[in-house]
Amino acid sequence: MRIKVQLSLGGQAVKEDELVIEESKLGELTDEEIEQAIEINIRSWADKMISIHWEIVEEDQAQ
Repeated sequence: MRIKVQLSLGGQAVKEDELVIEESKLGELTDEEIEQAIEINIRSWADKMISIHWEIVEEDQAQ
């Protein structure tokens, strides 16, 4: 099974990819279980693609 995924930021596509799940791994799963397997694969892909860096900015003390 091939799944096309698109990552958007601010409504603009920044990354597209295609995930593959082997049909043999899906076996006798129900439609709901297949959907869950797809979502797990997409979350795993997103975790690898997304990195957010942040830091605390001190407020100016001379107000």
